[in-house]
Amino acid sequence: MKIDKSKYIGYIWLSNATKPEILPSEGELDTDSVEIPFIIEGQMVDKEKTKSISIKFVDGKTIVKEYNLVDYKEFEEEEFIPNRMDGKEKLLFKRVWRIEKDDLCEGWEVLQPAELVFVGFKEKEDKDGKN
Repeated sequence: MKIDKSKYIGYIWLSNATKPEILPSEGELDTDSVEIPFIIEGQMVDKEKTKSISIKFVDGKTIVKEYNLVDYKEFEEEEFIPNRMDGKEKLLFKRVWRIEKDDLCEGWEVLQPAELVFVGFKEKEDKDGKN
């Protein structure tokens, strides 16, 4: 899958890097080819097109998932502390829940965690209280 060039906010972590590359960057990403360096993990959001893309390299395969942010009306906001991302205080996500029947709960409907969709960064404030 090729990911088109656009105005993404997020990061790409390559297999030969010690820290992720913070976007924006130029060019399109080709996730079909597994060459060195390859993408270990990536989270990107294009707020103009309301599209979020998640990239993960698992068991020798690249998994790419695209989410339309408009589709998610009910969600919880979640924040995670980033690893080796200078200037970024938190990674921001939308946690989506789905109602599913659960055999362990006598067939009752329960909320199950579904998608975790990247929506951007929370920037660190400098000493003057500015980003």
